[in-house]
Amino acid sequence: MAAPRKMPSRGELTGALKTATVVGSVLLLINQYEAVMGEVEFNLIKAILSYCVPFSVYLYGRLSLAGSR
Repeated sequence: MAAPRKMPSRGELTGALKTATVVGSVLLLINQYEAVMGEVEFNLIKAILSYCVPFSVYLYGRLSLAGSR
C-alpha cells in the first residue's frame, strides 16, 4: 500500500470544509440539542470536535484513496 500524499489540494480542502459544515452541524444538533435550545450549558470542546472530525475523516479518505492509485 502506498503512503498518502502529504498536502491536500485546494479542491480537497474545499470539499472537506463543505462536508465538515454540513455533517458537523448535524452532529452538533444531535450531540448538543439541549445546549442549543438553552436548557444546559454549551460545551465548546464538543462543538469544535463536531466539525473537526468530519473534516479530518474526509481528508484522510481522499488522501488515502489518492495514495493508493
